[in-house]
Amino acid sequence: MKLLVNNKTINISLLDTKTAHIISKSKEFSSLISTWGDEIYFKTPIKGIKLEENARNTMDFGEIAYWVEGNSIAIGFGVTPASINEEIRLVSKVNVWAKFNTKDNDINFFKSIKDDTIIKFIN
Repeated sequence: MKLLVNNKTINISLLDTKTAHIISKSKEFSSLISTWGDEIYFKTPIKGIKLEENARNTMDFGEIAYWVEGNSIAIGFGVTPASINEEIRLVSKVNVWAKFNTKDNDINFFKSIKDDTIIKFIN
């Protein structure tokens, strides 16, 4: 599974979660990115995902989350308007379902992504 954005491929490693299982069955799609501080997120056509018991609103760089309320995939990479100190805090609890290699995809790459950039999800 991978994401294509700004001519770069981000390879995704799935975690063993209900959300990852549902997303792994989804079809390829494209979406427009929105930003919120140092977070990118994008709407998906994926339905039927519910908030998991271990959902949280903070994450580590390299984790990929599904925001149930926004029906979106989110990648936090730094401080957002909801952050306390330097943590990566999203607007509400999310299901962390995958990871990516942070050596191949550094924070500066994510900071270069602008609103309305097209992202492609490939399964």
